[in-house]
Amino acid sequence: MKSIFIFLSQVMILHSKLLPLKMLILNYRNLKTLFKILGIALTIVLFSNCSVFEQKPKPGLVEANAAVPVDFLFSWHKPYNKWMDTPIRVYYNEVSLEEIFKNDPLTGLSYKFVKKPDTMPLVSIDSIGITRRQLLWAIAHDNNLHMSLRSLPNGQPSQILIRYRGTGTEMSGKDEV
Repeated sequence: MKSIFIFLSQVMILHSKLLPLKMLILNYRNLKTLFKILGIALTIVLFSNCSVFEQKPKPGLVEANAAVPVDFLFSWHKPYNKWMDTPIRVYYNEVSLEEIFKNDPLTGLSYKFVKKPDTMPLVSIDSIGITRRQLLWAIAHDNNLHMSLRSLPNGQPSQILIRYRGTGTEMSGKDEV
């Protein structure tokens, strides 16, 4: 009987010593869960301020990486070609077609509408690494425009002429230049 009493007392002593350790393990598990919840909450807060959730531009332009014909806005003028073929960052979200030509990154040349569309379309595009030539090709292709390059007598490009091609049935007559 005495041995059972000693055994039980030792178990009680051992249990009382292990109880704080068990509580520590339990608290550690709770802390681990708490940190997971805090991590998820922090991630949500950080990403909600990120541009991932910002309004995306509406689709409408052809693929920005589409192959541009070799004769599109062609010139032998090297500085012009370098400027046209330099990669740029573009973000337009429902911007009027006329406004695009008045702002960066296209302000290096003059643009003249020889024949405007009846209503100016809105352009949306978001692209990194697109060239100005690709951008102009995409805009022309999507909005049924013809663009041609006007050069000075010395060969330096000075202006891009823009003609609306119409709906397909309005191709008669001459445009003024």
